[in-house]
Amino acid sequence: MAQVVERPLWEREASGSSPDAPIFCVWMNMIVSNVFNVLHNPADIEKDTSLSGTRILTSRPVETPFSFASLFLSVNCQFPPNSYALIEVQVRADNKWSGFYKLALLSAQLKTSFPPQADEYARVNTDELELSVPAQAYRYRIHLSGGAEADLIAATLVKTPFLYNEKTSSKLPLRAREVGIVPLSQLEQKTPQKRRICSPTSLLMALTYLGIDTDIKQVMDGVFDATASIYGNWLFNVVYASQVGATAYVRRFAALTELEQFITPDTCVIASIAFDKGDLANAPMSHTTGHLVVLRGWKNGKVLVADPAAPRADSVLRAYNAQEFAHAWLKRKKGISYIVRKK
Repeated sequence: MAQVVERPLWEREASGSSPDAPIFCVWMNMIVSNVFNVLHNPADIEKDTSLSGTRILTSRPVETPFSFASLFLSVNCQFPPNSYALIEVQVRADNKWSGFYKLALLSAQLKTSFPPQADEYARVNTDELELSVPAQAYRYRIHLSGGAEADLIAATLVKTPFLYNEKTSSKLPLRAREVGIVPLSQLEQKTPQKRRICSPTSLLMALTYLGIDTDIKQVMDGVFDATASIYGNWLFNVVYASQVGATAYVRRFAALTELEQFITPDTCVIASIAFDKGDLANAPMSHTTGHLVVLRGWKNGKVLVADPAAPRADSVLRAYNAQEFAHAWLKRKKGISYIVRKK
C-alpha cells in the first residue's frame, strides 16, 4: 500500500504550484491510519462575504476518508490594532449538519475560548471538538474584523474506532538525528504558575530554537485562555507562534517514523503525552494525564526530548524508550502535537 507523503502549504508554493490549487488532503496509509491532517489554502473558501464591516470566510464541505471522533482546527492570524477573529466549525453526521460551534475569539490583546457547548452531535472541550456520533465531513467559518487576517488554516482529525498498532507506530526512522534545543525547566521560571506552564515553556524552547526572541512572560501572556484560565489551549499557542514570526499548526501523528519530516533545522514538534506510574522510564514525574514536551530527535532505540517538567535546566534533555513513548503519545494522546516552523 503506497504511503502518501505530506506536502504542506509552503512546500506547494516552493515547488511552483499555484496557491489556489485544490485542497491538499493528507493521510498516511489511509485505510489503516487513525489520523487525517489537512492544510487548507485559499481555494477551499466557498463563500467570502461581508456583514457590518466583518469579513466572513466559509469553507466548502471537507469530506474525510473515514468517520472521525475528534477535530482540532488551528489558524495563523495577524491582528492590526482593534481587530479580532472568531473561529467556528461544524460537522456532518449521517447526512445532517450540526450548527456552528465557536472555538475561539482572538485579538492581539486577548484570546478566549467559550463556555461549554454541546448538542446531539458534539461538545467543545476548550480547544477540541469531541464528537458524540461519528462524523464524515466538516466546514469551518472565520469572522475577520478590523483588518485581521487568517494566514494558514489546518485541521486534524482522529478516526473512530481508534486502533493502535504498536509494532508499526513505535518504529523509529532508520538514521539517528538530534537537534540542539536549549533546555528550559518550567519549575525554574519565576512565576507562581510554574507547574501549569509546560505548554508555554515548550513553545519558548521551540521558538528559541528557530531564532525567535521572546521570553516566558510574553509567551504566557500571549497564549493565556481567559475563559478556561489555562495556558495550554493549543489553538492559542499556535496563534501566538504565528504572531511572533513562526508558522504553526496542530497535527496528529500515526507513527514515530513521520518525525523524520518534522524534526529539522527549520521545524519543531511539541507533543502531548500521558502515562501511568512506571510506564515511561526516566520521566521527571511519575504519571500525568496530559503534559507537553519538545521532540529533538531519536537514536539507539530512544526518542530524544526536552522535558520542561525536569526540576532543573541541566536535566531537561532526556531520552525515552521508543515503545514507551509511542504508547504515551500515539496511543494515550492519539498522536496530538503542534508543529512550529520558520516562515
